[in-house]
Amino acid sequence: PETYIDRIRKQHISDFKLFNIDYDDYYSTHSPENEAISQEIYTAALNDGGIETRDIEQYFCEQTNLFLADRYIKGQCPKCGAEDQYGDACEQCFTTYSATDLKNPISVFSGQPPVLKSSTHYFFKLEKYQSIIQDWLDRDPVAQPVKNKLNEWFDQGLKDWDISRDAPYFGFKIPNTDDKYFYVWMDAPIGYIATTEHWAKSIGESHNDYWRNKDVEIHHFIGKDIMY
Repeated sequence: PETYIDRIRKQHISDFKLFNIDYDDYYSTHSPENEAISQEIYTAALNDGGIETRDIEQYFCEQTNLFLADRYIKGQCPKCGAEDQYGDACEQCFTTYSATDLKNPISVFSGQPPVLKSSTHYFFKLEKYQSIIQDWLDRDPVAQPVKNKLNEWFDQGLKDWDISRDAPYFGFKIPNTDDKYFYVWMDAPIGYIATTEHWAKSIGESHNDYWRNKDVEIHHFIGKDIMY
């Protein structure tokens, strides 16, 4: 995977240059900075009582002997009925859900229906921090259409978030575990902070000079399926 990522990164940079696009720092989420900061944030949440473990039923492909990450399961969206959707979100109606909510699921590896198997997973207790996040959102840090979409989840009540995946998985191991990895969408957003750190070190500064500085504004341009 590291070789593949490096090749794609170089291709992207080459393409950008053809359009006269340049970056102060074009980095990767698969970096030592991202691993360190992801673990730091996880440990802070753990120490604050924001992490708990639960045994869950997870899809398992008997043909390949693998627990299936969300992107390795396809099926029918439980809300709009769209076919050929992944196990975490619908690309047609943008509903987010658990893989076990998919209708007629199949393993992308074997094309066969997976079976449910028990596994211990780590959860971020999002509900514990709902009022803190709501207070932040009420200060209007995002565009109104984005706020409207986010409020749909607040109106429903924030659900605790499964941030672990079983080995084999590509990414960063959860501290003090042997076979549990951070779910990619746990560490990927932290990659923004880690890339700031990578850039800031080159000028003798730290990501904290920006991410913890009230005089700094940070702007994100994202697709609406990333808002979650």
